[in-house]
Amino acid sequence: MKNLHSLGLSISIALLLSACGGGGSSTTVSTNPSTPVTPTTNANKPALKQAANNTELETLIKQQMLEIYGTVRPEIYPCGRGGIVCVAEPSMTTNAPSAVADTAKNVSSTNTQETNVDEADRLKTDGEYLYAAELNTPSLNIFKANQASAPFVSKITLGTDSNARLSGLYLDTANKTLVALAEEQQMYGIWSRWFIPSYWQNQQTQMYLLNVANPANPVQTAKLTVDGQAISSRRIGSTMYVATRHSPTLPGLEQYPSTEAAAAANRTLINNAKLADFLPDYQLNGGSKTDIFSGNDCFMTQYTDKKSYQTSIVSLLAIDLNDATPTPQGKCFAGDTETLYASTEAIYLATTSYNYSNDALTSTVVSNDTAVSTSIAYAPNISTDLHKFSLAGGINYKGSGRVEGHLGWQQEMKPFRLSEHNDVLRLITYVGETPSTNPTPARLYTLQENAANKSLDILAKLPNATRPAPLGKPGEQIYATRFLGDRGYLVTFRATDPLYALDLSKPADPVMLGELEIDGYSDYLHPVGEHYLLGIGKDAVPDTTSNWGDGRGAWVQGVKVALIDVTDPTNPREQDKIIIGKRGTDTAVSQSHHALTSLQRGNNLQVAFPVSLHEGDTDYPPGPSVYYNWSRDQLYRLNINTQTGAMQALPPLVSNSATQDYLWPYDRSVMIDNYVYYLHGDKVLSQAW
Repeated sequence: MKNLHSLGLSISIALLLSACGGGGSSTTVSTNPSTPVTPTTNANKPALKQAANNTELETLIKQQMLEIYGTVRPEIYPCGRGGIVCVAEPSMTTNAPSAVADTAKNVSSTNTQETNVDEADRLKTDGEYLYAAELNTPSLNIFKANQASAPFVSKITLGTDSNARLSGLYLDTANKTLVALAEEQQMYGIWSRWFIPSYWQNQQTQMYLLNVANPANPVQTAKLTVDGQAISSRRIGSTMYVATRHSPTLPGLEQYPSTEAAAAANRTLINNAKLADFLPDYQLNGGSKTDIFSGNDCFMTQYTDKKSYQTSIVSLLAIDLNDATPTPQGKCFAGDTETLYASTEAIYLATTSYNYSNDALTSTVVSNDTAVSTSIAYAPNISTDLHKFSLAGGINYKGSGRVEGHLGWQQEMKPFRLSEHNDVLRLITYVGETPSTNPTPARLYTLQENAANKSLDILAKLPNATRPAPLGKPGEQIYATRFLGDRGYLVTFRATDPLYALDLSKPADPVMLGELEIDGYSDYLHPVGEHYLLGIGKDAVPDTTSNWGDGRGAWVQGVKVALIDVTDPTNPREQDKIIIGKRGTDTAVSQSHHALTSLQRGNNLQVAFPVSLHEGDTDYPPGPSVYYNWSRDQLYRLNINTQTGAMQALPPLVSNSATQDYLWPYDRSVMIDNYVYYLHGDKVLSQAW
């Protein structure tokens, strides 16, 4: 099972109460945390509702804070080192074309999900210079794209926090402006951090704006600091959109009250606080903190069927990069979001949520060396909530919807489960792999905005009574998804790789057109002209003895590159394939689509992606379950004729690492004219294509 630990983020997510707003007077709520706020909205609805006033917002936020911090909670307690939190829980059994280069300039660009929607990455180019974020430092390196070499030009360190790093770059070539996003490095794993309220508390996102008209002397023009951890971002034109998650705290608040006295002290702190104490602020150029939101900018959810272990405020912000004093503006709500998908017209925030049941399952935890019996349980009923915000004339909330299933475990691949086309949202969710309850592990949904109800109404789903053919087979998981215009493509996998072609031209009646079964699987699907898909993932050998393999019924082998002919979507076929390396070989494309670079030149598509090659000798007898030793890291190169489907592998560009340095997941590349530049670690190599 791939990246199962990431599912931990779903367990604690709860879109529970309310949002945020401007200043206001302090409001006291019940000191008895068991006394609920009188519901003013309909239960079990994902739609957001604007609060009537700041007092209502403050009351609801305080009620949620009291629920979490104002009572002794034996089911949540600190354990281990570093403040990691343990949650006592029973075991659960659950049986559009991407942006390519401007061919007039012959320069590749960041591989993005949607055309004209830029995404942050650690390497950007304007065709003359390379701008690269250093690994594990808040520094930016600039190199000259000098064909056969890439000489170092300059370096600028942003901020003084040695524990910060640059998480992504945006480059506006027209205005010679570069934006560097920075955040504090975290030591917690993805699984742990969603159970750690302190992970999200006191976190800030920094945005550095630089003038790079003179790359030898880049000048910082502004620094914008926003309360909250950045979840994701996009750039459309000169506007950058950022989604952040902020968990409020108060000085002296005890995170895990283990006694009634500690809980009572927390209740006093919460009741004496003001609304502004809970809300995210921003700072410009290190100045004083300023409110981001006014009362009508913020929302509360309209259901109470979730159990929360955290209070968090999600902000969706727009920042004009051409503004001399960039100011964040947008909307917010209390709850959570795990991914952001953006078209040129709208942004969708999505989060997966578990529905907790009343079926008590007793478990024993230890708090302060004392055994405590508690009973908490949740049923494996997983749903995903979606919130749509239009971008016309600012960020405006349009509606919400809910579907079955979740968006997968790989954070960077989740946005590919969604796509907006002709004002219709299409998405694919994973609903489980238990054969007895889910004969189809995947669901396709089409949804459309209902302005009257502020909702995203489901137009259709697959499978359905009329079209019952399953998407995937029992025991399979979803690996790759891609929406391209009126077509959708889905890869599921257990022992073999079924690829499904979907007709989405009629959103109220989507159709599964055809299916292809081949060895291995694809993590990522990339359009190649009008007739082909490039699938990048892993080869696999079915386990015919135990049917277990790597837990997927097969033994994963080297990297597989498959060119799939979808000219006839009712009969997709594998045009060609290349297997790179042996078991243990990996590619950064399986973790981030930004690792793939492409440049269309006439009928030839140049493709490059990093590979960590494993072909070294092993001490074990050869076999499909044997891992091979590391050989080298390299930039793999391909030429693909987009008319004929001819695929040609070129000699790779090999890194100068003599020993395994595990930097390959962060490798990137760009193509400029007839040269390719390979960023490995913080060094750049180049050669003629």
